[in-house]
Amino acid sequence: MKIIILNSGLGSRLGNLTENAPKSLVEINSNQTIFSRAINILSNYSKDFIITTGYLNDVLIDYTKNNFPDLNFCFVHNPVYDKTNYIKSIDLIEDINEDIILLHGDLVFSKEVAEKVINANNSSVVIDSSIELPKDDFKAKIVENKVNCISTTYFGSDAVACQPFYKLKKEDWKLWKNKIREFCQDGKTDVYAENALNLLLNQISIYPLDVLGDLCTEIDDKDDLKRVRRILK
Repeated sequence: MKIIILNSGLGSRLGNLTENAPKSLVEINSNQTIFSRAINILSNYSKDFIITTGYLNDVLIDYTKNNFPDLNFCFVHNPVYDKTNYIKSIDLIEDINEDIILLHGDLVFSKEVAEKVINANNSSVVIDSSIELPKDDFKAKIVENKVNCISTTYFGSDAVACQPFYKLKKEDWKLWKNKIREFCQDGKTDVYAENALNLLLNQISIYPLDVLGDLCTEIDDKDDLKRVRRILK
């Protein structure tokens, strides 16, 4: 099983905190960054990581090599990170013939959430039915205990908060990756990768993993960072 972490974003909403380092290297508590926390948790389950990079990629690569010399990293750089969404970064990843874990590099989560994702028997994604629907972030439409749509704009009565933390069986990942390739070949690189996934959810089954308030949240801005630091204090 390989773990893919998407780290190609600019992190501009964090202001001066990302002047000299990518968003994932922002400290969330003493001597711990978003990235190091994720790696320390996930390396209990796999030693093989694929890291997409963009903004200040050399900083992230050096940090990784210095802090995690015993793990296996493959870095995939998106040279047009400032002109495309992460769908393009995923397109640049070579084909993988095994199950994967896929998550965004600004995601902070607990060990319990990671274990739940890793141990899922089917292709799955994290949801949280205990919190209000986010205004701008992902929501999942759940129909008969399966994910029917993942979108930032869906606010139906069957919507729940959703976080981009996936386990994907290799067959389902291959289908999604091929659809992402189609999008990118057609020049649709400014949309979410989930736009491609939504076209496949009548063919593949993605099941919701409800974390019910456990820690699993993206850090988009300084308010998110303050909230996570309070939780981890």
